[in-house]
Amino acid sequence: MQLIYFVLFLSVPILEIYLFLKVSEYIGALETVLLIVMTAIIGSFLIKREGRKTIHRIKTISFSNPENLLKALGDGFFVVISGVLLLTPGFITDLVGITLFFKNPRSYILNLLIKRMKFSSFKNFRHDHSTED
Repeated sequence: MQLIYFVLFLSVPILEIYLFLKVSEYIGALETVLLIVMTAIIGSFLIKREGRKTIHRIKTISFSNPENLLKALGDGFFVVISGVLLLTPGFITDLVGITLFFKNPRSYILNLLIKRMKFSSFKNFRHDHSTED
């Protein structure tokens, strides 16, 4: 798993630079820079707006149902991540950021993570019936 992260860490910036060059060949250098600046402005706006919404949502959620709280926190987390990715210069990060901004992909990923957390906590639970005399 660490190898995958390492490969992504190295390959994403290289792909981003390649895409910058290709897009600037196609639409022009100035337009490419303006596009990058525009997505950064949108990203900063999203972080600000959705951060406030998430804080308000968390304040109004009943703590009797921890799954609703977890979903609200996760939803807000992914929207903030979406904004951060839009702030980051690059077309791949923008694509992932835009995808995370929409509710359906965000909910799908969040539900997968919640299921994985439940399964891993269940899997790590051991009930030991052995007795030592």
